[in-house]
Amino acid sequence: MRVLLADDHPLVRQGIRLYLESMGIEIVGEASNGVEAIQLVRDLQPDIVVMDIHMPELTGIEATHRIRIDHSDTQILILTAYDEPAYIHALLEAGADGFVLKTASLSDLFQSLHEVYLGKSAFTSDSLDKAIHYRETNTPSLDPLTVREIDVLTHAARGLTNKQIGHKLFISDRTVQGHMQNVYQKLGVGTRTEAVTTALGRGIITMDEGDSG
Repeated sequence: MRVLLADDHPLVRQGIRLYLESMGIEIVGEASNGVEAIQLVRDLQPDIVVMDIHMPELTGIEATHRIRIDHSDTQILILTAYDEPAYIHALLEAGADGFVLKTASLSDLFQSLHEVYLGKSAFTSDSLDKAIHYRETNTPSLDPLTVREIDVLTHAARGLTNKQIGHKLFISDRTVQGHMQNVYQKLGVGTRTEAVTTALGRGIITMDEGDSG
């Protein structure tokens, strides 16, 4: 089993590497952001990627989506601190093969790795129930996002700051902030993370390169 670790915290990667190598698993590489994860999958062809959600450059959700399109033989196991239904739904839509909380034991991670390596799903019944309930109870807003709001939110999903988004779209930081506040209100959320995961879960934004809606 050849595994790639993708997490922006070096200590997390080091701890996982030491444990998995002690269990006889080969760690072929480490990525600190979503862009590196995609590149290393292309270069190293691992069997499994252990992927965090929150990383610079590209989120783990978007990186999962892109890897799934180009490298269907590589399995993706999400390791995250977040178990909100919107995240789980977005991960399923992106094509993740499993989901492990960072509060789980290392032995749980090891077991989940073997499950996805054998082609099984490592989503628990509880997490799947959360995703199904989310999909059934979250309908698109009656007040849809504008094209500009979708553009801003798509760039936010890719990890850009307000200043970077403004530079790309030729608008001010204040204007970007105003668009994000409108997005929060329309989606019924209070944070950028909630806005991104809710929009991904509802299909308002996608993770295709260059696609803003």
